[in-house]
Amino acid sequence: MRIKLQNVGVVIATRELALDENQKVEVLIGKPEPCPDGVDWYCPHQTVGRGSGEVRYAIGVDTVQALILALSMVGAELYCSEEYSAGRLSWDCGAVKGDLGFPVPENIRDVLPDMSKPNSESPKS
Repeated sequence: MRIKLQNVGVVIATRELALDENQKVEVLIGKPEPCPDGVDWYCPHQTVGRGSGEVRYAIGVDTVQALILALSMVGAELYCSEEYSAGRLSWDCGAVKGDLGFPVPENIRDVLPDMSKPNSESPKS
């Protein structure tokens, strides 16, 4: 199933990140909506200020799963980005240096900063 979205619709959450300390990257999370099939749910998200800015979405069996998967997709996109790898993407409220505050899928957890060390350097090399 492919859903074509022009925008995220009703925004339920946002996060502002810094790119090169002087540019803003904004993550928008939209309200989960029923899929056209009437069975599943999708949660739209968009990252503005880096990448294509395309509206993407995650599909889940209910609104909670769709939301969690959308947040994980955003995390994967950001933590695996060239900007993050180069140390150019940051969030002032992270628990440690390099923490952008998004979850990631289990299979790429090695991209996250070491949360056990308050002054850990990130991104990992």
